[in-house]
Amino acid sequence: MMFYKIAVCITFLYLVGCNTTKVQQVEQQIELEQLLNHSLFNKLDTPSEYSIFELPNAEKETFLAYAEKQKQSEIRHDRIIYNYLESNLANFKYHGDTLTSAQALKLSQGNCISLAVLTQSYAQALGLETSFQEVTSQPVYAKENNVVYVASHFRTRVYAPKVEKKDDNIVEFFRASTLIDYFPTRRSFYSSSADYNDLVSKFYSNLAATALADKQLDIAYSLILQANKYTPNDPELFNIAGILHRRAGDLQSAKKLGDKELVKELTSQLVNKEKDPYELLVIAKNDLQAGHAHQAKAHLEQAITKAPYIAELYLELAKVRYQQGNIKQTQTLLEKAIELERDNQKIDVYQAKLLSLQMDK
Repeated sequence: MMFYKIAVCITFLYLVGCNTTKVQQVEQQIELEQLLNHSLFNKLDTPSEYSIFELPNAEKETFLAYAEKQKQSEIRHDRIIYNYLESNLANFKYHGDTLTSAQALKLSQGNCISLAVLTQSYAQALGLETSFQEVTSQPVYAKENNVVYVASHFRTRVYAPKVEKKDDNIVEFFRASTLIDYFPTRRSFYSSSADYNDLVSKFYSNLAATALADKQLDIAYSLILQANKYTPNDPELFNIAGILHRRAGDLQSAKKLGDKELVKELTSQLVNKEKDPYELLVIAKNDLQAGHAHQAKAHLEQAITKAPYIAELYLELAKVRYQQGNIKQTQTLLEKAIELERDNQKIDVYQAKLLSLQMDK
């Protein structure tokens, strides 16, 4: 299997406190564009669909020459793409940016969406059909600037050319194909099927999420509109648009985009009562402030079960255990928080707390 690296590709995001899942069908007449406050933003140019998949001429020639040699060895066409990726991108590095095919090749890096885009480019060059699978990986949750990101990635199924049937009465249930999984991990699990339009939409929505993080609101707005052309009224885009309006100071529009009744109208499949770990963290903090340490402990332990990689959960649980007089476990939890934390400033704070405990002994 190619690309033996764990990948977390951010493909959608939502406001803290809201729960969403990927949906298969949409059952509403509400239009996303009708809810946007267009007066707040300027529409800017975005990458064209063609530019996303365009291969540099030299790369296209190299690939087609490789494919021709493989065909002479009677290697199935869909397998050619797998072989080419495996032999030519062995040093490809995971990077969180969502890139076009040309950018990914130039930098030799990108996320799973970038690789799905690149695979699509090679498939188009050979005239092959594709489909996609959305796969959820751990770590599932991440948080930045009060925005919770839910991690998932794409893998590509490339189909072999259709074989002409000698008997019209024979029904073909399964087509020969190759499933290409980027940065596979044992902790991945199938989430939903996807198609070409989903891939293009994910490309634009990922860039919109990046623009939001960089406070480039006009760019985010333009990319949301572009994504909506390919997956009209996708609930994920409503969530991104809600964040956009909140960032722009339009809380009324943000509330409309995140309204519970709207969510019900969007799809019955959006009902998801399971709380994400950051919601549980907030609940636990409220519990602790109200003097309910036992409830706080239960909520934090539940959150850690869902997301054992979030350092802040261990820090908060350490506070609870300290209040309960369990100094030894407090120390163990602080050490775990230090182990997981990536922010050097936070690590310094955790270490100071740990040192204080040790000095009190």
